[in-house]
Amino acid sequence: MDPKVIAVLVLMMMCCSSSVGAFFLIPSEATTGPTGPTGRTGPAPQTFGASTLPSTTDATIVETGYVWDIGEPLDAPDGSYSMVLQGDNNLCINEPGKARGCLMSHNVGGTAKAYFEGNGNICVRNQANMGGDAKCYMSHNNDVPDGQHRLVLHKDGSVYVDHGTGVAGRFVIPTD
Repeated sequence: MDPKVIAVLVLMMMCCSSSVGAFFLIPSEATTGPTGPTGRTGPAPQTFGASTLPSTTDATIVETGYVWDIGEPLDAPDGSYSMVLQGDNNLCINEPGKARGCLMSHNVGGTAKAYFEGNGNICVRNQANMGGDAKCYMSHNNDVPDGQHRLVLHKDGSVYVDHGTGVAGRFVIPTD
């Protein structure tokens, strides 16, 4: 086979493998539940790279690009825990009646939003100064491509960023 053809095929495999892999991780319409803030959902655990994500009855799972507005919670499936950007710009993980852990982003001035960014970081940013006033959980993993991250809010109260690299590669957000 011509070396130029081989080079083109290898380049196509490298460029398209993550997109094709992501395509195969999306469940079919016939096996999914309703589409909501977590995207397509299904009752069974999902394989995500080297990780197994919990079922959507056990955890709320969001992809990068998720945005919190002030006062709009991301809730665990049973409502036992939530992540909410409070009015003082502090992003907190709450259980009924109390905060379990916060980013301590209350010093971010102005009107803020929280972002689950493509690199896996969770950041609270001042909307008037997006590049300056920010506080982040540095939960990225440089060994995986942008967008290959999932934020998991489990009904047992655990919260972590899964990079698709297995349990050992998770970034666990402290809640005590």
